[in-house]
Amino acid sequence: MSLIDDFRLLELPTNATEQDAKTAYRRLARRYHPDKNPGMDTTEHFQRIQDAYRNVLAAMKQSQNAGGQANWRPYEFTNTAKPSQFDESGYEFATDAQQRRFVKEQQRAYQEMKRNSAQQDRVREEALRTARNTLHERRVKALYEEMQKHQHNATSQPRQESDYQAFYEGFTAAQGQFDPEPPSQPEASKPLAETESSRNVAKMVYIAASYLACFGAGVYSTLFWLDSQQPPTDNASAYISGLYPQFREGQNYSLVDASLYSEPSADASEVTAIPAHTNVQAIKLQGDWLTLRYGDITGWAKAEDFAFGSVEHAQQTGCYGQPGLAPDHGEVIGKADGTSRLRLLNQLERPSLLHFESLDGQAPFAIYLNAAQPFAANFIPRGRYRLVLETGSLYHGACQHFLFENRSRIILDDVDFASTEQTLTLRAAVTNP
Repeated sequence: MSLIDDFRLLELPTNATEQDAKTAYRRLARRYHPDKNPGMDTTEHFQRIQDAYRNVLAAMKQSQNAGGQANWRPYEFTNTAKPSQFDESGYEFATDAQQRRFVKEQQRAYQEMKRNSAQQDRVREEALRTARNTLHERRVKALYEEMQKHQHNATSQPRQESDYQAFYEGFTAAQGQFDPEPPSQPEASKPLAETESSRNVAKMVYIAASYLACFGAGVYSTLFWLDSQQPPTDNASAYISGLYPQFREGQNYSLVDASLYSEPSADASEVTAIPAHTNVQAIKLQGDWLTLRYGDITGWAKAEDFAFGSVEHAQQTGCYGQPGLAPDHGEVIGKADGTSRLRLLNQLERPSLLHFESLDGQAPFAIYLNAAQPFAANFIPRGRYRLVLETGSLYHGACQHFLFENRSRIILDDVDFASTEQTLTLRAAVTNP
């Protein structure tokens, strides 16, 4: 950008004075200042105006300081022009040659000023870099000295004692070469005896602590093993009357110590007592009472005291206690908070769980689906998953699985969920006869 461009940017004629330049700069600064234009980014244009103003003032001052050698000679358009075949406009003035020489000289001075300014910037950056390096070096040195001081303070006392002991032993050894009898050192033997006694006490304390730790670990292991052998005593969910009556007939197990009555009434005579966690055979459900067989005895018992299946299966799967209500259609088991979409066309005749096992290390989750009901999942987190379909009957809330006829199979081994919507059709697995 030349000096003439700076004049044009400031909207100044070439014969403008320093006062005219200041006036033009103030006017343009008020017009293009960023604070005056909150809705428009005028920072770059305002910076160019500032640079042009500095360049014009510098050129004017340089021409004033040069005296008669390089006088500022503005263009004079009042002179009479004469035709010229060498000028682009076809006309030339008497002062054109002089003005061209002046513009060339000013352009050279402007370029030199830019080089000097760049050199000054480099010198300033180098000085700042050197100052920063010196400051960092001083800080590191001070930190190192402080660390050495703390380390010396922490280790100075043991060093003094060890040096004193080495000096004392060397001195007594050298003295023993000249003495006819080794000197008795009752004063030194006492600390050694006390030290040996302290070591013995510390050794005994360490052995006792080791025995106690081993004994405590054994007790803890025994309690943990006993606890793992027994099923939990609290139910996963509260008893709900009339829930899953089709699965009541068959094998059940007692949750607590239950009573077997001769009739479906608590006022009837008690036939026998059934211990907790005992398998029984349910024959019929009538209201909230079960007709069941315990060994060779048949009677009535409260349905709330018994759970579905066997106690061995409950211990193995963790599905202990009452199952509770099944999830709603499309309910998420776990946590899923994303934006990817999956449209499920469900043709299964049984309830199912569609498990999303993350291949990227995210938290897995599952979606509960009722039989033959489609669902649009618009909350799938982005990533790669393995889709596993689990079908069965009687969903148990304690273990979040189906209690009976549980089957699982991989639907998609590696699927990537992104911004596009995907569709998945769920069909029953075809079994070969």
